[in-house]
Amino acid sequence: MKKYSIILLIVILNSCDEEPVFISEFNCGVESFSNLEKIEDVKKLFTVQYPDTWKTNLYYDKNQSSIFTADTTKQLKETMLLDITHISNQLKFDTNFIKKFNSNLLKQQLEENSSGTLTFKDKEAYYSLATGIKRTFKYQILTLFIKLDEKNYINSTIEVFGDSLVNQRICKGINLVEKTTY
Repeated sequence: MKKYSIILLIVILNSCDEEPVFISEFNCGVESFSNLEKIEDVKKLFTVQYPDTWKTNLYYDKNQSSIFTADTTKQLKETMLLDITHISNQLKFDTNFIKKFNSNLLKQQLEENSSGTLTFKDKEAYYSLATGIKRTFKYQILTLFIKLDEKNYINSTIEVFGDSLVNQRICKGINLVEKTTY
């Protein structure tokens, strides 16, 4: 009987879903959404899952394809804006990339709170969380670059305005980014 209990415990522990790294990096719980719909970008390079009541826009050009969404039933200070873009270009997380990225933050008068590299769905990734003021609102932006291969990457941004429930809104965005397939 003891032997079967140990085997059962091993099976249970191995079947538990491990929390995704990006979610745990920001101390977010895994959130479930109702009425998710799958949306494929115009070039059929990636798929997202967003609530079907959110307003979603698609964009593409020669080098990129993006899906942008927001819950327009809420005020700007109560929702978040989410943009996931597939870019056909090389990306290297080196000192030049970080300098260029930080220079862009300074131009936008944003201050980086945290940043770093991590593995996102078995891919090399870099994230940055920055704060500032935009249109007279307190503003936070979480940017995630995911290197897909030598010639393609995903650039995802989660934008949050105001100072109410900021972490919860960022976590909702992270949970939706986690649902992206490519």
